Amino acid sequence: MEDWLLFGWVSLAAPVLGQLDPSTGPFDPGRPIQGSLELIGIVGALICLVTGRSDPPVQEAGIIGRGAIGPLVGGLLLVGVAGWTGVGLIGTQATLAWIVAAASIVAIRLRWRALPTSVRRALMTPFILAAGGIFWSVVDSVTGGRSVLGGQPAGASIQDVAQVVGVLAVFSGVYYAMLIYAPRQVAEAEGGLLTWLVRFGVFLVSVVVGLVWLRPFGV
Repeated sequence: MEDWLLFGWVSLAAPVLGQLDPSTGPFDPGRPIQGSLELIGIVGALICLVTGRSDPPVQEAGIIGRGAIGPLVGGLLLVGVAGWTGVGLIGTQATLAWIVAAASIVAIRLRWRALPTSVRRALMTPFILAAGGIFWSVVDSVTGGRSVLGGQPAGASIQDVAQVVGVLAVFSGVYYAMLIYAPRQVAEAEGGLLTWLVRFGVFLVSVVVGLVWLRPFGV
């Protein structure tokens, strides 16, 4: 289910939100909609991180799965910076927001020390969607992907297309492992190598679709 939600978010929702918010850079201020969603994702991921699992796991976590918390912490910082900047929380506002979020997470931890796997996956899903949207925004802003893959009237050169493909190939694997794979392994360790390779391929397709589908509308 998460894979299809991520596909729809990256290919459809992220490009639309990029047009609604006045600032299109993933770490720029003036992104109240995207920034709010990113902060919601942070809170859900932190709750998932501090609570245990009340039901037995589908499969035991492997070495990579057990080490997923490290990359997830890095992902939390990345998405947190994007969210905080996007909504414009600075100074006293930012401090107060951190205090409220920390108090809420501690209260949930004290009330529910363990949660069903289905709940943990639901809590982690907003973070995964936010992370996917950030990656799409990075690719779009760095490569001019919508212009290149969508084609200007004169057409895109082979070098332009190769640039976009190269950026996706170099950065998407590491990003996917840190901000998609690792959080999902924390929520529930599941899926083998082939399964995750297919999921990664679906993610790449969603990024490309998100870069080109608005072009017929002149965006």
